[in-house]
Amino acid sequence: MSAAVGAALKKIAAFILSDKKLRGKIFVIIGSIIAGVLGLLCLPVVVIASLGNMEFKPPEIDKSMFNESAFIQNLSSDQQIKLTNLQNQGQAIEDAMTVNECKNQTIKAQLIYLSFFDGVQNFNAESYAKLFAISPDDKALIDAINSTYSLEINYEDFIRSYTFVMNTTINQYMFSDSKSKNAADLAAWAENAYLSGWGYKDGSFGDRDESDRIRYADSAGLILGYLRYDPEQKSFANEPSSLHFTSKGGLDKMPDEAGNILSDGTNFGVYIGGGEVVFASKESGCVTKEKVADGAWNSWTSISGAAYNTAIKFDEFDESRKNNLGLVQWAIQAHEAGWGYIYGTYGNVLTESLLQDRAAVFGGEVTDYMDFIRQNWMGKRCADCVGLIKGYGWYDSASGEIRVGTNGMMDVGANGMFANATVKGTIDTIPEVPGLAVWHDGHIGIYIGNGEVIEAMNTLRGVTRTQLAGREWTYWLQIPYISYVEEKEKK
Repeated sequence: MSAAVGAALKKIAAFILSDKKLRGKIFVIIGSIIAGVLGLLCLPVVVIASLGNMEFKPPEIDKSMFNESAFIQNLSSDQQIKLTNLQNQGQAIEDAMTVNECKNQTIKAQLIYLSFFDGVQNFNAESYAKLFAISPDDKALIDAINSTYSLEINYEDFIRSYTFVMNTTINQYMFSDSKSKNAADLAAWAENAYLSGWGYKDGSFGDRDESDRIRYADSAGLILGYLRYDPEQKSFANEPSSLHFTSKGGLDKMPDEAGNILSDGTNFGVYIGGGEVVFASKESGCVTKEKVADGAWNSWTSISGAAYNTAIKFDEFDESRKNNLGLVQWAIQAHEAGWGYIYGTYGNVLTESLLQDRAAVFGGEVTDYMDFIRQNWMGKRCADCVGLIKGYGWYDSASGEIRVGTNGMMDVGANGMFANATVKGTIDTIPEVPGLAVWHDGHIGIYIGNGEVIEAMNTLRGVTRTQLAGREWTYWLQIPYISYVEEKEKK
């Protein structure tokens, strides 16, 4: 093969792998090019091997040249059969990777097959995918493939080529939900940046420098890139322009949820689970990974704009009846989970459609804060002051759902709940009974004992833990729709 032909094929291959629509037909297009230049199934080995040489710029290529029908018409019947088999195996690999819960490695699996499996007989996509599912790392994977299929894939050559390919594209298979932003996909985004060899550059967020064909990010940009990236359009938006943080705390309080953000006071990293963090390191010049315990990380936060685990978990004390002690635990978990405040909500997960509905019903109570709400509460559970109490009453532990009007909890406002209470008194006479409500005109909170209150305070503060003293509470009350019990009654 001439140097000119090799260079042209190298450019075409890189162009295909960086284009979503063309990549979707990679087996057709590459197979067709093979047929016309080198013979079916010869090109991939040459192309993948040549990708280790990155001294080229993206070609100006007319996409109309990739005419599938025209290529196929030039194939012999034998070549067309081989091409069809190649297409079928590519789809079978994608399906098998999904079934084996390693969908994020689909491109890797297809590239290895396309590059090295020409002489393999009786290929089975299911057993092939299992190797990806059980291998702890890429070195073990390549060893397993070599052993299983009697191949001689060089690990270093493969990693060099694969890293370049993945740096060229953004792996669409890493997203568990491409239509919304969530913590799990943020963690997958960060790990993909690490595996794809992204470099460090101030002001970058995953965009690719076309002069050296490398994607870059800085500390905040690694996170911003995920929030800006549209997998459907395969492009970055300009917003958000900055990061907004919600729940915060020391590492000893951090929930073990991938997608949490770590900080050392200067830099940010993305926790990916298993005690590991991925971050863009100015010192090393690239996106890197380390054990949390090995770094200087000292605090964590969740990031606004990405949905975190919204599962409700608390000790109900007695699931057979709604009671004050269960309410206390409900309030504590709402605070620890960083619930937000939206007028007219009661523990709902905030979506754009719910936000628009609440804005239409309650007007300025919601519309005056739309930008803040989108930046801070989207994807989180939210409640207003009385909604925090009603949500507990309406919560069904068996289904995990909040069903309005159930369990004897009336749909009333803060003042209605106070008016319906038969046991109440002025705040200076409040007994030490966790689960009492505290009230002033138009607002209500939950007394959790030891002089503390948890309340859905307002839109800007969300569910907050405060001191009973110093606030404007005027009365306490037993909530009329729940039982009041003592700890010793629990069986």
